[in-house]
Amino acid sequence: MNSAAQTCADVVSRGGGDVITSQALHYVSEATWNALVERHRGKGCEALASLARALLDGKKSLHSLVGSLVGRLWAALGRPRIEQIFARELAARVPLPLGQEVAAAARGLQAAGIFICFTAGGTMQDCACLRDLLLNEGKAQFENFLQGALQNWSDLPSRMQDAIATPGSPAATSVHRVPGTG
Repeated sequence: MNSAAQTCADVVSRGGGDVITSQALHYVSEATWNALVERHRGKGCEALASLARALLDGKKSLHSLVGSLVGRLWAALGRPRIEQIFARELAARVPLPLGQEVAAAARGLQAAGIFICFTAGGTMQDCACLRDLLLNEGKAQFENFLQGALQNWSDLPSRMQDAIATPGSPAATSVHRVPGTG
C-alpha cells in the first residue's frame, strides 16, 4: 500500500490531479465535479469505493447468471452435457449490453475517490478506493489503472481487463505498464 500511495503522490505532484479532473469533466459537469470533491474532501471515499465495487461485482454476477440460464435452457432442450457446458461458458463470456459502460463508471468512481483522498491531505493508507484496487486487482493492475486514469476513462475497463477475457483476445493478452515502474 505504501508504494502505491507513493506512486499516486508522484503522479499527482506531476500534474496528474489536473488530468484526472479533466477526464472527469468529459463525463460530468464542472458543478457536479466540484460538489463531489467538496462533499467528500476530508471525509474520504468509502461511499465511492463501495459503489464502484458493487458495480463491478454486479457486472460479474450478471455474466454468471446469463451463463447459468443458457446452460439450463440447453439442458431443458435435452442437449448433450458438453453442449450445455459450452453454451454456459460462451454465454457467460460474451460481452453484455452496457457492460463496458458499467465498468467505466466504476473505474471512474475509483479514480475520483483516489483524487479526492489526495487533495484532502489525508494519508493514502485511509483511501478506500486505493485499498479496494490493491486488494481486488493487485499492484500490477493498479499500475494499469493509474495510467488509464490519466488517459481516456472509457478505455479503463479494457485496461483493467473488466471485459470478460477470452483466450487470445486483447484483454487476455495485453498488459499496460506505467512508464518507469517496470
